[in-house]
Amino acid sequence: MEVMTEAARLLVYRAAWLKEQGLPFKQEAAVAKLYATEAAITATREATQVFGGAGFMDETLVSRHYRDAKILEIGEGTSEVQRLVIGRGLGLPIR
Repeated sequence: MEVMTEAARLLVYRAAWLKEQGLPFKQEAAVAKLYATEAAITATREATQVFGGAGFMDETLVSRHYRDAKILEIGEGTSEVQRLVIGRGLGLPIR
């Protein structure tokens, strides 16, 4: 979980740095958002597993974090849209 968190943080910092420099950053931002979202979902799913039955109870922080992470796939540009942006940025013929 720590490795995913650090990788996501560095991807976000890279996209932010490019934006600050006035350079193209759309591709890097899409990569950062997709990876960070998937890392959050994976980390919270694993945390739910660690906590066992308590991880599924609505009153627990783990359950709340899982729900919050899952909504990241839907809001602010879905993971599918991020994949399309990345593919187009790589020059793939995506419609």
